[in-house]
Parts: sequence; C-alpha cells; structure tokens
Amino acid sequence: MAFHRARTTVLLLAFAAAGCSSGGSVTTAAPRAAGPPGPAAPAGTASATPAPLPSDAVRTTRPRAGRSARVYGRWGRPVLYDDFGGDRLNPRTWQVYDARGALSHPGSPAGVHVADGRLRLVGGLYGGKDQSAGVVSRLAQTYGRWEARLRADRGNGYSATAFLWPTRLGSPEWAEIDFAEIIDGTRRTGGLFIHHGPDDRQLMRIAHVDFTRWHTVAVDWLPSRLTFWVDGKAVWTYQGPFVPKQADMHLNLRNETADGFRRLASTPRRVTMEVDWVRVFRAPEITR
Repeated sequence: MAFHRARTTVLLLAFAAAGCSSGGSVTTAAPRAAGPPGPAAPAGTASATPAPLPSDAVRTTRPRAGRSARVYGRWGRPVLYDDFGGDRLNPRTWQVYDARGALSHPGSPAGVHVADGRLRLVGGLYGGKDQSAGVVSRLAQTYGRWEARLRADRGNGYSATAFLWPTRLGSPEWAEIDFAEIIDGTRRTGGLFIHHGPDDRQLMRIAHVDFTRWHTVAVDWLPSRLTFWVDGKAVWTYQGPFVPKQADMHLNLRNETADGFRRLASTPRRVTMEVDWVRVFRAPEITR
C-alpha cells in the first residue's frame, strides 16, 4: 500500500532546487512518480504517512463550539479552538501520538508538552532512538477550514507537520492534505501536498518561508477546491479530481521522524516544533 511505504527523494530534490529564499513565494512541482531511493533521506513526503496505531483508535467527536466566542467572517465561530493555556493537553480535544515500537514513524508521548501558552512537540532521542512527537484532534469533519500558528527549530531528520488524515484511510476514500510539511532541515522552505488514491498520487507546492519564525498556515477544504494559506495570503488553490469528497478528517500536528529520515552530526539531540494556537471551522452551509 503506497501510503505505508517510504517515499521517493523527489521532495528533497525539489527543496534543493528551490533554494533557501525566505520570501513568501511558492514553487510549483509536477505530480511525482516513484523513483529509486537516493543516498540521503528523508525520502519524499514521508511525514504524513499513516500513524502505526489504527486510525480507529482516535475517538471521533462531533463538531461543537470551542472556547472562542469570536466570529471570523463567513466562517463563523470555530468548532475547535485551542490556545494551549495551562500546563497540560486537553484529553477531550486531543489524542497523543504513541507509536514507540513502530518500525516506521515511531513516536513517544514523552515529547508532548504544554507550557507558557504553547504546545511543544519535541522530537529526538528517547532511549537512544529517534522518536516523533505529535497529537491528533479527536474532532473529525468533512469540509471546513483548519488554521495553526507554528514554528520549528532547525534539525535534519525531523519534519514539522500540520496535516489532515481520515478516520479510516481508504474507507470511503484515500485522501490526505498537508498544509505544512517542513521537511527542510534549515526550515527555510515548507511543502504543501495533496495525496489521492491507493497508489498515493500527489500534487505539491513549495512555500519559501522561514519557519524558524512564527507563521500562520491554513487550508480551506470545500467540495470543489482546496486553498492553502500562509500568513493570510492564498498561495495555492487547487480545483480538480484530487479534492477529497467524503472523508472525515482529523487534524494532525506532528514533529516527525520516519524510516528513511537521517539525523546529521549537526542535528540537536532534541528538535522542537511549537504551536501557538489552532482553529477549526465548519464549512459555511452555502458551500456544502
């Protein structure tokens, strides 16, 4: 199953070709075909491959109003809002990613922290092994808008990610939406991806943004299109057959390592991804 395999090296090659500009531009890349693995990993868009734990382990909740009473234009009030106040994660809102024994995409709860109004996902060496750190929203919905304000420390071998993953991959459809996949160890570029089908066909763009600084990333998923945003600017709108139509999607925030990822001598023992806040909205009824 293609979603469960290590990816090809195309993304790394695209990042290298794109350079390290810190502007707000976006580079277009063609859909990728499988190719031989290169000498250096990570390979392709590995960061949003399936969690080793069954997707059914995430208890889905119905959309309902969060703590924010503010109305955001046509989107209304968020159905999920978290500014990570306090000193612990809300277990009614989030499930911690736990895949310590996984051969691919290992992850340890030890890397998940809430402090000073931020979610900190600390990937790194735990028990001598590289481990991801991440959370999954219990909320799942079809269509809407997802927003996150985030940044990431530099560190090869880890990818800071914000992506949508279905409750059950392949039932009713194969779909994945990555609205931030910062695989570049310098954090000067980030990938935007749409995955589709059991053979994991992909479309992508590269955003030239310095993700060591704070930025707001977002995606609008509507029946006819996907629109990706960085700091309030639409950087990619896609209308075509890869737009998911039926899946219930969970928000995943993960600082990820995976099979094929390689830390360098310069990679710190621990690499941190920080999230300031997240907001999730239902799609306006007129667009559904």
